[in-house]
Amino acid sequence: MVLECHQAVVAEFPEYELLAVKQKWGSLAFQAFPRPWQHGGNWTDAEHARLHAVTDAFADRSEGICERCAANGSLRESWRILLVLCDRCETLIPEHGHL
Repeated sequence: MVLECHQAVVAEFPEYELLAVKQKWGSLAFQAFPRPWQHGGNWTDAEHARLHAVTDAFADRSEGICERCAANGSLRESWRILLVLCDRCETLIPEHGHL
């Protein structure tokens, strides 16, 4: 899914700057700028909004996909961190919650 998000962003912003890719609150957090950052900014509000629309669509989609095996999953709040897991993978995660 990260690769798909990257490809969707590149299709609209070929020079985008990737800041971070991580799991945050149980969903994909793909953080980027429309193009490399410069002091004072160098993109429009519309470009910034469009970038977020693209990445937010993948974040929404990730909320139903198991982080471990990519099967259908749901948010699990059984550990210190929020994880999206399928029923099978939930039984395989140790108590500390590390994948």
